[in-house]
Amino acid sequence: MHIRKMNATFGRLEQAELSLQPGLNVIYAPNESGKSTWCRFIRNMFYGLSTGERGTKADKNRYAPWSGVAMRGRMDLSTDGADYTLTRETRRAAAPMGEFSCTYSDTATAVPGITGQNAGEVLLGVSREVFERSAFIGQAALAVDQDAELERRIAALITTGEEDTSYSEAYDRLKKQLNRRRHNKTGLIPALERDIDGLNTSLLQLEDLQAQHALTAQRLEQSRQQLEELQLQQQQWELLEQRQKWQQFREAEQAADQARQKSDTMAELAGSLPDDPSLSRMEAQCAALTADSAEVRQAQQAADEAAARARDTDEACRSHPLYPADEHGLQDRLNSIALPEIPSPLPFWLNLALSVLNAVAAALSFCFHKAPALTIATAASCLLTAAFAVIWNSYRSRTQRQRQQAEQAKAELEQQKEEYLPLRQAARDAADAAAQADGLYGALSKRQADAVAALLGELAPFRSVSDLSSASTAIDDLRRQANALAQAEQAARDAAMRRDLLRQHLPEGGIPDAPARQPAMSRGQVEAALPQTAANLQAAQSRLDTLTGQIRSLGDPDDLISRRQQKLVELDRLRSEYDAISLAMDALEDANLTLQNRFSPALGARAAEIFSSITGGKYNKVLLSRDFSLAAEPSDDATARSIQLLSQGAADQLYLSVRLAICDLVLPRDKAAPLILDDALISFDDDRLHAALDYLLRESEHRQILLFTCQKREQAYLAGRENAALISL
Repeated sequence: MHIRKMNATFGRLEQAELSLQPGLNVIYAPNESGKSTWCRFIRNMFYGLSTGERGTKADKNRYAPWSGVAMRGRMDLSTDGADYTLTRETRRAAAPMGEFSCTYSDTATAVPGITGQNAGEVLLGVSREVFERSAFIGQAALAVDQDAELERRIAALITTGEEDTSYSEAYDRLKKQLNRRRHNKTGLIPALERDIDGLNTSLLQLEDLQAQHALTAQRLEQSRQQLEELQLQQQQWELLEQRQKWQQFREAEQAADQARQKSDTMAELAGSLPDDPSLSRMEAQCAALTADSAEVRQAQQAADEAAARARDTDEACRSHPLYPADEHGLQDRLNSIALPEIPSPLPFWLNLALSVLNAVAAALSFCFHKAPALTIATAASCLLTAAFAVIWNSYRSRTQRQRQQAEQAKAELEQQKEEYLPLRQAARDAADAAAQADGLYGALSKRQADAVAALLGELAPFRSVSDLSSASTAIDDLRRQANALAQAEQAARDAAMRRDLLRQHLPEGGIPDAPARQPAMSRGQVEAALPQTAANLQAAQSRLDTLTGQIRSLGDPDDLISRRQQKLVELDRLRSEYDAISLAMDALEDANLTLQNRFSPALGARAAEIFSSITGGKYNKVLLSRDFSLAAEPSDDATARSIQLLSQGAADQLYLSVRLAICDLVLPRDKAAPLILDDALISFDDDRLHAALDYLLRESEHRQILLFTCQKREQAYLAGRENAALISL
């Protein structure tokens, strides 16, 4: 069988097409261009998309089309001399690629016997699990692990040919039965053992509970007797208290009568008293007048102080030299002081003219020195100029002195004015303040006198008083009498109230007879012991009820013994079955070991041939364990080396050799299932890559091989080789 053409809307592939040839197809594409997606697409086209997987790594989520369209695919293939077309469509979002069809190519005729569930097994001859562990070599998935389907396939090849038996499944079933009977602390046997231990514990508990029940019943009876004795003493104390209540009532009745008599006597002695609101008002008025007296005294003191200040400021004003002048007169005196104008210096033009005149006279005198008249004229001119200058400067100096004297006199008068005017104003302000303080004192004095007169008039009906002091004493005396009378009346009311209250709580039937004897315990001891004894009784009763319930919950002792015997018999049976299953598992394991010993050498020999071919003869033996653990033996060394000790490249080559060997042994020859490799040779060096490609090229004569790679080494080596198709995506 070989795949001819595929069309995919799957993951990043959007209506992508891939045409293939029989033989070895080397498909190159860089990373993240869809190689692994094509591999998964091929597997899902044959075996369908698993909808039971969950999470982001499930194929239905991981390979949902990026564009959001429905997932679909088509595959054209040739097998058994016929051309088939496989399609998978998505009709429901919950079942991607759930609609399957297999028809003869270029027709609508369905191929009989092929469904979406069995297409892979019919066309490839193996189940999905076997295909994934043999011919489907995904990226970074060269290793082979155990699987029940692969075991059945291998067992069928080397035994009877039936594929309905698997050692791991049979062993797992036996192990489940074994675990069902005993697995660590779980299983039927431990459960029975726990049940038996529980029954034994229940019997011991039942015996202990019955002993506690008897002891608790005894304590309950003792508490009941103690409670009855305490209740009897309580009744005796109640009779004594009733007699005491009658006695208290008689005493309260007598006290009420005495309090009323005292109140009436005090009322007669007190005579006429003002009512409480009037007395309170007079007390307030007296207190206010007392406070006002202090205010009047303060006003009088303030008036005296203001008058003294007025006299002092007036004397200071009168003693000033400017008194009694006012501000306007002083300003007129300042304005009357005239300041003479100071003449300016000799004008410049006059000085210049005199100088020129003197110069001309001197020049003429020099030129005409023989003329005495010119010389005399020149000398006279100079003397005249000098005299004029002296007279002018003397006048100017005298004027300046006069102005300075006037300015000094004016400044002195200004200073005296600045001193005098504040003294004059202060005297006026002090006189005003003294008049105002005296007026306030007079008003307060009159108001207090009027108020005192009113208070004395209000007190006149009750007491004879003459001034504020005697009024205060009289008011205090009235308040004491009023308070004493009020207290006596209140005491009478309280005594009457207590008498009435005691009357309401008197026991019926008159004064009871006293008990024959006083109780042994005091009233307080009885009251304290009663709650504790009642609590003990209740606790004992509750404990007895609890023990009774626990005894009933444990059941009948004979029934517990019978159930324990039945479980002991069942335990013996399960232990016998456990031993038998253990023997069966040992026998099955021995049989599987024999089967592995028959299969492993054949698989190891075939894997060794391939591994030796790939490695250029460096390794000539491959060893496989029961769980497909691998080891290789070099040609020049008899020491086997575990795959964990090999380099990454050598380990991948060994895994690939085992995979190819498994394909030779488990894949049906007549089906020729295609071999799919996804970057499986990426860790090979050039020599071993060439050797592996040579082997794959030979193998491609029997089956189609799809080698997806992200490197160009494969295409470069196979260029021009027969039966090798080089494809670039």
